[in-house]
Amino acid sequence: MNNVIGVDIGGTQFRVGLFDQEGRRLLVSEGDTFRPGGRDWMLEQIRGHCFAFVERSDFPVKACGISFGGPVDFECQLVTSIHAPGWEKFALAAWVQETLGLPCRLDNDANAGALGEYRFGAGRGTDCLVYITLSTGIGGGLVCGGKVFRGKDSLAGEVGHLPVSDSGIVCSCGARGCLETFCSGSAIAQRGRDWAMRRPEAVTRMIELSGGAAENITAKAVVEAALEGDVAAGRIMREAARWLARALLTVIRIVNPDKIILGGGVAQAGNVLLDPVRESLEELGSPSIGYSTEIVLAELKAYSPLYGAAAMALDLA
Repeated sequence: MNNVIGVDIGGTQFRVGLFDQEGRRLLVSEGDTFRPGGRDWMLEQIRGHCFAFVERSDFPVKACGISFGGPVDFECQLVTSIHAPGWEKFALAAWVQETLGLPCRLDNDANAGALGEYRFGAGRGTDCLVYITLSTGIGGGLVCGGKVFRGKDSLAGEVGHLPVSDSGIVCSCGARGCLETFCSGSAIAQRGRDWAMRRPEAVTRMIELSGGAAENITAKAVVEAALEGDVAAGRIMREAARWLARALLTVIRIVNPDKIILGGGVAQAGNVLLDPVRESLEELGSPSIGYSTEIVLAELKAYSPLYGAAAMALDLA
């Protein structure tokens, strides 16, 4: 019997988990990411939590897998993020090997999330799935035949940067009209703040949920208000769902997967998001080109990337 460690490094939160050889989560520790602390702070968290789990494990810990919330060079096992200071071209897997004495495999959070859902979540039993994480930004991962498909330049699954419009604000990637600018958590929050500027009387609940300050409206506040039946929040979510449906239809037309799995914080809206997505897909689709792809929510919820990290570690072990 052997155990493995999975690590999920995100811009908002981080998680470390101990898993058995069947992929069952035995222990988990999580906390808020202290962004000003940068890379050194995060490495110290990983070091401390991993050593603690190795000591508490009833069986030898044989490997580590890491999900990183940003660009990763999988072939070279490097973090290539330019968004978080200190991480650019950092050999994170090698650092784990040197520091913890464990073989390590690294991938971005979207690919890890796809693998986690394929092995242990809503994707079990499928041959091909697309996992889309709807968070601050939008990422995607593709698993076919049991393997993550990355493409020639490791760009497969970049659903968030599908151009869905000729207009709109400039995306974080530098292009205009990306899906991410219409239905990511950041985009939904901005729509809430735009409503507050024009019609503050219509968004009182969203403002209440954001500490009383219109400028602090978050995607979480919009989602919570929509779940309560707030009219304005419901409209924002339906607009986001329609943009998302356009991208999903493109994915279905090109990949035709068994399932498209929606994860990330925005997906916690549940049917407030899923129902209008399905309605828009039906409206936008062609009556002569049917499909059987299922659109479902991530079974593992916020833990999909952590389970994917564990799956990578199990493959190494």
